[in-house]
Amino acid sequence: MSDKTTKKNLLRQILPTKRDPDSLRFGLCGQRPLLIWSLLLFTLANSAGMASNVMFMRLVDQALTGQFETVRQTLIIIVIIFLVAIPVDILHIRFSSQYMKESMLGTRQRFLVKLLKLDLRSFNQRGSNSFYSHITNDLNTLETNDIEGRYQLATQLIRALTALTVLAYINIRILLLFLLVAVLFLFASNLLGNIMKKHEKERTDLFKGYTRYLREILTAFRLVKSNNLEERSAHEFDHKSESVQHKGYVIDKVATLVNAVLEILLFGVIFGSMMLVAYLANMGLVSAGYVILVINSMDSIIQPLNQAMQKIPLIKGAEQIWQSIDESLQAMPGEIPETEPFVGFNSDINFHHVSFSYEDTEVLKGLNLYFKKGKKYLLLGPSGGGKSTILRLLRKYISPDQGEILIDDVDLNRIIGEEYLSRLANVEQHVFLFEDSLRNNLTLYKDYSDHEVEAAIEAAGLKDFVLKQPAGLEQLILDNGKNISGGEKARIAIARGLLRKSDILLLDEAFASLDDEVAKSIEKRLLALEGVTVIQVSHVVFPETIGEYDQVFEIVQGKTQ
Repeated sequence: MSDKTTKKNLLRQILPTKRDPDSLRFGLCGQRPLLIWSLLLFTLANSAGMASNVMFMRLVDQALTGQFETVRQTLIIIVIIFLVAIPVDILHIRFSSQYMKESMLGTRQRFLVKLLKLDLRSFNQRGSNSFYSHITNDLNTLETNDIEGRYQLATQLIRALTALTVLAYINIRILLLFLLVAVLFLFASNLLGNIMKKHEKERTDLFKGYTRYLREILTAFRLVKSNNLEERSAHEFDHKSESVQHKGYVIDKVATLVNAVLEILLFGVIFGSMMLVAYLANMGLVSAGYVILVINSMDSIIQPLNQAMQKIPLIKGAEQIWQSIDESLQAMPGEIPETEPFVGFNSDINFHHVSFSYEDTEVLKGLNLYFKKGKKYLLLGPSGGGKSTILRLLRKYISPDQGEILIDDVDLNRIIGEEYLSRLANVEQHVFLFEDSLRNNLTLYKDYSDHEVEAAIEAAGLKDFVLKQPAGLEQLILDNGKNISGGEKARIAIARGLLRKSDILLLDEAFASLDDEVAKSIEKRLLALEGVTVIQVSHVVFPETIGEYDQVFEIVQGKTQ
């Protein structure tokens, strides 16, 4: 391996690549001015330190040769160098801290922006737990192992080059020795990095499963407690935790074994270097001051080699994490391009021989359905029959495995998602509320007149609830609605749907947590909406209102009866 190739490989470890502008890591390129300024200031501060070592060498030689008249001048120069180096080093610390902060802040922001651009189908197929693991475990690992690791590697490289330059200026044989050693260490570190890369990928996958199970247990906490599932949950958690910890143990063991070999080489380098300097001093080729300079500079050369030995494997392991995150932020392969605009629902929705399976379980089997604009539809049937899957298809959360869904004779897969969803109102089984005011949870931060808000509140049966709140519409909703009942959460979701004045209103068990009288009152208001297509999935059926639907479909085993 040539010196030129070695330098190129080391620089690739330090600087973020520009190869893929769409990658998450590409965002780090925006912080390069901060990185350059920080490294420049470090170079100046480090050079001042090496200059003081050189002056100290001269001071020793001057004292040993009796040149006492120049000792005072040398001491003054050393003091001046230190006084200049202190503010430069302070500036370096400020710029380096700013670089780290901006790099991680930018990376997290870029991650969220790319995540929010992801289509619903791709998001749902990968699952929220995967992204949660990325933004917690993986990004924290990247901050430590990659971003900070690269910066530390760069500063250590500058330290080594500065020290080698000074030593080579006085004696070229020292430079040749350390260059040979550097090539050896970089080769060994790169070899270790390739091994670590494989293990880091496996640990990333284990972390995803670990995080997914942890969130599952916390979400189902009430279910676990009420069904005495604590022992089983603890056993499963212990198993997954042990897998993650064991993989960390394996990574540490592999790194330790290789590091032990490199430590032996490192000791050999130190011993050999000192023997070489002692020989040169004995032959009268170098002065006593130079011996002291070598001793003082040894740490500036050996420490970077040690840092490279530790950091390069971690940086190479981080490459797999970057790649994993980038893959998760890409649209699922095979997706039909969304090219058709959507300005409003005009005519009909047609399910034409639609089939869909969750892995090996077929839920819909050649389903045919027809919905007319402005009509009201009720979907009934046993659990698992496919009713909620129909709504998920209409929400573009998933796509049919076979067949097609046509909106005004246009394939739903080809309709631009953002435009379509803006004309769609959803009331789902699990209502999410922001920790914010009741008003903002109703309007979802959009501008509506007071009259529009009041009308939606009245239609959703929320009027009495709002009147009872001390702050009215400005009442704070806490932690996803923990200070209100499930029925009130459901009514807030219904009011949201009404406020949007959408062309299509989808309701999935919207009345399940409401008492009968309130549910019937809200249902009648929904059925009276003009020009709005209402498609409701429900197990709650009232004899007083079922006759007001234009059509009732019974979905059994993925087909209409």
